[in-house]
Amino acid sequence: MKKNVVLAQSGGPTSVINNSLKGAIDTFLSSDRVEKIYGSKMGILGVLREELVDISAQDRRQIELLSQTPSAGVIGSCRYKIRSDEDLERIVEVFRKHNVGYFLYCGGEDSMDTANKVSRLAHEKGLEVVCVGIPKTIDNDLGGPLGPDGTFEVCDHDPGYGSVARNIAMNVLEANEENKASYTSDPVLVIGVMGRKIGFIPAAARLADPERKMPLVIILPEAFLGEDWKTNLDFITFKINERLKEARRCIVIIGEGVNVGDLGVLKDSFGHSQFSASEKSAEQVLANYLNGLDRKDSAGRAQSRLVVDGIARYEKPGTRQRREMAYVSKVDLEEAYEVGAYAARLALNGETGYMATILRVSGDKYSVEYSKIPLDVVANSARIFPKDWICTEELDVTDDFVRWALPLIGDPLPEFAKFDEILAPKLCPPYEPAGFRKKQ
Repeated sequence: MKKNVVLAQSGGPTSVINNSLKGAIDTFLSSDRVEKIYGSKMGILGVLREELVDISAQDRRQIELLSQTPSAGVIGSCRYKIRSDEDLERIVEVFRKHNVGYFLYCGGEDSMDTANKVSRLAHEKGLEVVCVGIPKTIDNDLGGPLGPDGTFEVCDHDPGYGSVARNIAMNVLEANEENKASYTSDPVLVIGVMGRKIGFIPAAARLADPERKMPLVIILPEAFLGEDWKTNLDFITFKINERLKEARRCIVIIGEGVNVGDLGVLKDSFGHSQFSASEKSAEQVLANYLNGLDRKDSAGRAQSRLVVDGIARYEKPGTRQRREMAYVSKVDLEEAYEVGAYAARLALNGETGYMATILRVSGDKYSVEYSKIPLDVVANSARIFPKDWICTEELDVTDDFVRWALPLIGDPLPEFAKFDEILAPKLCPPYEPAGFRKKQ
């Protein structure tokens, strides 16, 4: 007898998450072993509430549009942690009543934990449900450690990361043009990026400038964990001023989880920090410190810590980093589809308790293969950014990271115009603009 499928998504969305959904849907639709394909509304909550969208009944055009639809709004996502046996019993009950034989959960390590719990309980209850995980996370923290061949074990990279890395690199390219235009008044631009306590996203800023020609400072959370936040700010300020002495301007990329003091951060049900809902942000704290807002004089004027005139501005791109279709990596989009399709094939083959994974083939030319890893290996297991990829001065990443990450962002980044500074001969006496003259 044909069985039904339930697809669900969990955690923060990405710009390519729906293509993993599409890969699974296409694979199941081409099979003669599936009756209905359901999408669980708002992740696992849709199963608990018995809110299952009939994907099989959708117009084919709407399924095709998944490949160009960002975020997880089509069927929804959640940050609900399964904590009780009652919830698990309810999931099994819903699956039994709806003749569900395949359950695919797309998400990070916490989602893989949920899929693993459901798989185990279904087996205990004698319910024939094949449970398979589909990897997804912009943070790129789902997977194992760095291997000696320069690739990651368990899962080399996670769908969603390549596109957010391209987004960050594009933002840095554009920010560099603005910084070049406005540095006489705004010499420092501090840009806060996502990633919680892991540095893969801020590290992607280096992909905008692999030849290291920009006055760019990259601040990873791992470089400053466990240290006094005031010491961190002083060290970062010192390094920024070094760049200012050289170039008179500086672009600063800071991860949202860098230790710059108490930000008043909220946490989700999994205990993860929600930096986008904090009282303060890392980029705001750093810019304020550079501008000397903490040491105003008697007249209320800030005492800047910058070695050049002007101010430090800050910006927070926010969650647009993970949802923008304009900067999607074609490589990321394709791999998201293929890993979703591979997960569906695992399910159809009856291989329960696994997560589909992406493994890089070692060698000079970039290529990947799709494989599987037991869910209990990746459940609640977050990797860290390799220490060997953090520069010794702690404010940049190495060329090894660039070589690993560059293929993930797809097409080459655009090249912007650059004039040679061929100036007309000076025919007048030297002149200092009146507003720039130091008061005696």
